[in-house]
Parts: sequence; C-alpha cells; structure tokens
Amino acid sequence: MSDTLQNTVRVTDPIERIAHWLLAGSCLFCLFTGLGLMFRTWGFIPALLGGLYAAKWMHIFSGVVFAFALAYAFVMWKKDCAFETDDAKWIAQGGGYLWKTDNLPPVYKYNAGQKLFFWFVVVFGVLIVLSGLVMWNPLAFPVAVARWSYAIHALSALVIGSFFVVHLYLGTIGNPGTFQAMTTGRCSRAWCETHCPRWLADRDKGSPTT
Repeated sequence: MSDTLQNTVRVTDPIERIAHWLLAGSCLFCLFTGLGLMFRTWGFIPALLGGLYAAKWMHIFSGVVFAFALAYAFVMWKKDCAFETDDAKWIAQGGGYLWKTDNLPPVYKYNAGQKLFFWFVVVFGVLIVLSGLVMWNPLAFPVAVARWSYAIHALSALVIGSFFVVHLYLGTIGNPGTFQAMTTGRCSRAWCETHCPRWLADRDKGSPTT
C-alpha cells in the first residue's frame, strides 16, 4: 500500500457517493428548472431547454428521480443521522464555526450540523414531492389543497436551496479536505481525527484502514 493510501481513510463507499450525487444533481436540476417555470425574469432557462413545455417535463422527471433518491438516502443514512445527547452541546457551541472553541464534544460519523441538514432535506423534500404530485394534476384535488401545494412547494424549495448553499460551502472551502469524501471516498486521517474521531476509533478497533 502506498504512503498516500496509508495516510487516508475510506469514509464513504461507491453506493453512498452515487446516492449523494444523484440526490444533489436531481435537486439542483429541479431548482434550476423550477426558477425558469416560476419567474418570468428567468425565462432564459426554458429557452435553453427547448421551451416551457420541455422544461416542465424535465422538471417533473427530475422530481421523480429526486423522490427515489431521497427515499434511498433516508433508508441509508437515517441511522447515522440519529441525534445524540452531545449534539445539543455541539449546536450550542456553533460547531466551532461561529467562534473558536476547544471544548467540542467528539463527533461520530456526522456532526449535528450535517444531521440537521439531512433531516431538513428529508422533511422539506417530502413536502416538495407531495406538493409536486398535487401540482401535477391540481384539478383532481380540492381548490384549497391545490393552492396550498403551490405555496408549500415554493417554500420547501427555498429552504432546501438555502441549506444547500451552506452545505456546499462547508463541504468545500469551509472545511478543506471534506470534498474528497464524496469524490474519491477517502479523507486524511488528520481530517477524520478532527471531524469524526469516535467513528475513526471504532473503525480502527474493528479492522485495519483500507
């Protein structure tokens, strides 16, 4: 084994990375096409995709992909993203991002911020999917339900979009070395000792680093 591999730890497997990018990609495409369908000032988006009709169906089919990817992600990550008592302490200290602190509780595989992001995506993702199903054929539902679905759909997209921007920053330049977890699947041991020390300790007890 090369020195490079010896100093890294595999934190995600190929299935996790595929699920992550499928969920992220379909979500981004839904947001992109949704802007073009909702706002006239973003009319260049449907124009790029062949018109409003084509953009609408691209939005619908990417939404279907998002729904399946979300369901799979929920099943795969719900256990790792279950909250623990120490998560409250992590949140109370801003995770060390908002001010310097040397007293953060040791994190398992995902910190409280990542868990919050996951559950926000799950909850508002479900709302987006359900409201989208109503919007697909609004005449099949009571008027009040159809009207609320448009509002819920837009609000949920705004929440997920906002959290996505923060997630993108913290997964790249905000935390150097993190992005590799969803590309090569490997991060440095130093990164793991900082960001998921309990998980690393359990992993080292169970089997040698591969």
